[in-house]
Amino acid sequence: MESKLLKIKLTPNSRAHLETLISYMRDNIDFPKSEMEQKGYFWDSVFYEETQEFEYIYIVIKSTNFSKIMIDENDLIVTPFRKVYEKFRAQCWAPEPYEDFEPIFCFNSSMTFSN
Repeated sequence: MESKLLKIKLTPNSRAHLETLISYMRDNIDFPKSEMEQKGYFWDSVFYEETQEFEYIYIVIKSTNFSKIMIDENDLIVTPFRKVYEKFRAQCWAPEPYEDFEPIFCFNSSMTFSN
């Protein structure tokens, strides 16, 4: 199992939108689970940080092999989650690219979902 940490800068006042997204995912886990399985990775954890200047989310993603994740989403069989997720991205993601941190070691060897 491989892990990555993504640091995503958000627009101001994004916390409520993030909570809406996470609530949707918890209540409808089969939809994001289906899309993530198709893509070849899953979200393990989501963290939120607010500084005086910016807001960020950190997402730990896991995959059996990041070199084989789906890049071209044209083949993705979308679920109702896609609309909720894209709305969050459009409203909250800052225009600059996210940071992608490579880990040294991953202790969790199972690919599981829970809410």
